[in-house]
Amino acid sequence: MYRVILIDDEPLILAGIASLICWEDHNCCIVGKATNGHTAIDLILETKPDIVITDIRMPVMNGLELIEACKAKNCEFAFIFLTNLEDFQLAKQALHLGATDYLVKLDLRPESLIQALEKAKEDYSRIESHHNKELYTLLIKDNQKQLEHNYFSQLILNPSETDFFDDPEISARYPAAYLILFQMKPEQILFGQTEDYDFQFISSQLQDVVLGIAARYFCSYTMLMPQKDRMLLIISPKAESDSEKSLSDFCTKINVALGTYFALTAMFGISKKKTELSNLPEAFREAQTALNSCYYDSVSRIAFYRNQYNRPEFLKEREFNINFLKKSMLAAVQENESHNLKEIFRELTELFAQYKPNKTQAVSACINIYTYLHDLLQSEIAEDGEFPYSIDIAKQLSQLGSLDDILTWLNSFCEKVCALLTDRKEKRSDKLVYMAKRYIHEHYKEKLALSDIADYLKISSGYLSSTFSRYMNRTVSDYIAEVKIEHAKELIDSGQYLFYEIADQLGFESAYYFSKVFKKVTGMSPKDYKYSQMAKPGDGAGEQG
Repeated sequence: MYRVILIDDEPLILAGIASLICWEDHNCCIVGKATNGHTAIDLILETKPDIVITDIRMPVMNGLELIEACKAKNCEFAFIFLTNLEDFQLAKQALHLGATDYLVKLDLRPESLIQALEKAKEDYSRIESHHNKELYTLLIKDNQKQLEHNYFSQLILNPSETDFFDDPEISARYPAAYLILFQMKPEQILFGQTEDYDFQFISSQLQDVVLGIAARYFCSYTMLMPQKDRMLLIISPKAESDSEKSLSDFCTKINVALGTYFALTAMFGISKKKTELSNLPEAFREAQTALNSCYYDSVSRIAFYRNQYNRPEFLKEREFNINFLKKSMLAAVQENESHNLKEIFRELTELFAQYKPNKTQAVSACINIYTYLHDLLQSEIAEDGEFPYSIDIAKQLSQLGSLDDILTWLNSFCEKVCALLTDRKEKRSDKLVYMAKRYIHEHYKEKLALSDIADYLKISSGYLSSTFSRYMNRTVSDYIAEVKIEHAKELIDSGQYLFYEIADQLGFESAYYFSKVFKKVTGMSPKDYKYSQMAKPGDGAGEQG
């Protein structure tokens, strides 16, 4: 297996080359990566690679200077240069220096990389540097990172009931350890984003970028992924940078890289410093607690554990129910009143701010609202094509890291629905339905008939009937009955009228017919409804005849 090192000052280029081919299929393995010439020299001296693929133009020390410095230290390996189109003169110098090949970054393809690798392997086979003892030592170092990964994964993510097993070598590399847990999400939060961010697909590139930055800040580091959108770093800072500022600077740098390369952003929770590896499970809980605090306060996206990140006791078991808003939402949708719906969402936002629901409650409330309005606007939504399934909405909301993010999504959803209502209100057919409903609400005390409303609107009864049924999913007669019965409930609740008086006030031909319609609409007789209301706590309604 040929040992390969990749060198480029752009972490995304490193990640791209690493994922361009399956290296094992070509008898190669990547044993190290570096982002500048000085770091690369140390890495080459430590790992003694067979093949080096390096950028020809880098700050501080370019690729030519790097190779010359390595030759001065008696390092022997085959090397390939990465160039841009304008670097042709440098590429010629590289060939004179002994480069196997050079590859133009913009034209880099799997085929050209494989072809250059085959040449490099042939070149290396002619280099006499086979020392079994050295190779054995290098293989042990190659396994070091995997051993650390397995050790920390078992200790932190899969702790067993057995006693803690101390590894002296790992402990020596992590004399002062912090845990940095961060959750990533898309930078832009908009309702209807159908693009599912596949964190699993880009995980290798993400890890390469994050570890490349970690190498600049810490002397030891290991990465775990407890969830697909979360990363956990176990780090030991350099002695001169063991401070909150250096940790904050690192997190800020990560966020810049995430935004630049992946259009992502992240929130970070950082544990207290631990001098014993046996305390890392506790550090993991601290990092989780610190990260969770960002949910309620997302102004600072970097949180250090301070012992005080606990949700107030009076909020912990508080129920968060928004169902009482559905009646007013229904009215706003039926009347196509986008202004009224915006006011309802403003009230909803105030409730979120006041009650501070936890993430599960907040996501559940948003899905509840979405599903309810989705059902109310089903025919228009089918034509619009921009309203995802509820399960997709739940997935998107679960990726949001803070209450502010959820409110941003909620406002975006409100704008979308209001635009739909405005568009619907402008359509002629819907205007007819709107005018018919308004006429019913203004004349509900009369004996209303379909023909009366059609005459008022100067259209045929058949056209009114089919249009109303298509938009309201009910007949005009059913809607008249529902409006009358809603007012009947209010009169019954007042306790001031007998049933036949209510029937007369609402234009029913008899108390018997009123009772029949009431039961059809509500599922119970007026008398049963009256008793059900009397049974409620605090209801002092008197008997009716």
